[in-house]
Amino acid sequence: MAIKGGGGDDSKVAKAQEVLRTLAEKEGIALAYVGGLGAIYHGYERNTKDIDIVVAQEDLDVLIRVAPVYGIKVIWRDPQGWHKLDYRGVKIDVVPEGKKPRPDAPTTIPSPKQLGVAQGAGYAGLAGWIETKLRSNRIQDKADVVQVMKVTSAAALAKVRSALSKVHRFYLRRFDELRAAADEEKEQERERGGLR
Repeated sequence: MAIKGGGGDDSKVAKAQEVLRTLAEKEGIALAYVGGLGAIYHGYERNTKDIDIVVAQEDLDVLIRVAPVYGIKVIWRDPQGWHKLDYRGVKIDVVPEGKKPRPDAPTTIPSPKQLGVAQGAGYAGLAGWIETKLRSNRIQDKADVVQVMKVTSAAALAKVRSALSKVHRFYLRRFDELRAAADEEKEQERERGGLR
């Protein structure tokens, strides 16, 4: 899969993904891609120069221990698991299962398995990806969700909404707000000559 703005399949990001995929397979751990890569995977054509991966709590130490074997530098080892890695200039941010992305988040980060990645390295499913974005609640995260919603079918969004209703009502409220914003933007774009 080409990374928009990253130079295609030969990009630095794609090479870093390949190394992470090899590491995950050989070491028997699961890594779930979220963040900007997830936005691209789910249909939003945007640029990204880094990689965000959700890692299971029990695999955090393994990842840090074996990363150098695969040419991945450990830039920062965080006691809570929010490690910072680098592969040839590509920043890799570790998102640890069981931690809160911000103090006011009502729930913790789910495991890669809960995000749809039982083994190896793969993309979080749509519901899980949106859930991680809603947990962070940053401006860029909201914008990514709105853009993905604009290119996602109503049926798929209904499934996401149903999944979020089982997580926490706070995320459901955020989802509904962003869905309304996405619908409003789509209508504006139609009036101006079509979706971009």
